[in-house]
Amino acid sequence: MAAIRPRDLLSDGLLERLGGTLRDSGGLPDSIPAGADVAAAMTRDIAKLGDVGYLNVALPAEFGGLGCTLRQAACGQRRLARHAPLTALAVSAHLYWTGAAADAYRAGDNSVRWILLEAARGALFAAGHGMPGGDLQFAAPLSRCEPAGASGYRFRNPAVLASLTPAWDWAAVHAVTGDGRGRPDAVLAFAGRGSRCTPAAFRLARVQPAGTPGDVFITSALGWGHAILASVQYSDARRAFNQAIETVVTHQPAMTGADGGHPLDQWPVAEAGLRLDGMKAKIAEITHPWPRVPGQEPDLGGQRLIAIFTMRHEVAEGARLVHGLTAQIADAAAVAAR
Repeated sequence: MAAIRPRDLLSDGLLERLGGTLRDSGGLPDSIPAGADVAAAMTRDIAKLGDVGYLNVALPAEFGGLGCTLRQAACGQRRLARHAPLTALAVSAHLYWTGAAADAYRAGDNSVRWILLEAARGALFAAGHGMPGGDLQFAAPLSRCEPAGASGYRFRNPAVLASLTPAWDWAAVHAVTGDGRGRPDAVLAFAGRGSRCTPAAFRLARVQPAGTPGDVFITSALGWGHAILASVQYSDARRAFNQAIETVVTHQPAMTGADGGHPLDQWPVAEAGLRLDGMKAKIAEITHPWPRVPGQEPDLGGQRLIAIFTMRHEVAEGARLVHGLTAQIADAAAVAAR
């Protein structure tokens, strides 16, 4: 366990200096909101997080990081998302790629050690997803690729690829191969840009039969990825809920009815609270037992993968519902305060 936890690097003073990323209720977007100001603010926030070492929390100590656990990384992201949810979303890919690479390295797999070396040099990792919500799978159906000789693979229809990180040095691209007459392969590669990348601007990470992950790196990337992103979704929903409750409490005298009733006694508040507690517990089922050195044993029946996807689905649906309930609470407060 890291002596210094990721959340310890996020001081109140630092969080107060993160600007332009706090969103109103409604949920997190599938892409970076339009406008150069938003992207610029997120880029400045990411630089501040890099200055305090937050971007390297998942790196093993020998690479200059904290060697944190998935549980600690998720906890740090929850704290960050309460203040700057868009920025937390933007750095999520970097944390889960470096976390997965650290898992593989500790398990004796050096094939993605270069990710740890690049991150230690200051490179920022992002993810290119094939469609809105495509982070639920590494090879979205609309993302196709084909062998391109010694150069690796040619990714077709690049228009469907997008990143939630406004400025990056390496972006993961994933697609499926095949002509429909046999089992396709899932291809995962990293495209590089910028001066902080090593000369190789394209690094092929994995080519495996599409289906259940076959090694520690891919399994860990799914576990870290969904847990980190779910933590951000949960914390953003919790932030919106807390803001709505604060509004109700602030206007309490004007909102209490003739019968002594109060909007906080209504079912939307209770339902949202129960959903939030359930979301946090679901995330804990994945993050708390996640080992620092994953075993090599097969995932019989894909049960681990099913648990990860179930958790992410329940958190995504729960966050959507909480934001809807929060809007009802806020509307009731506005009406009662008139």
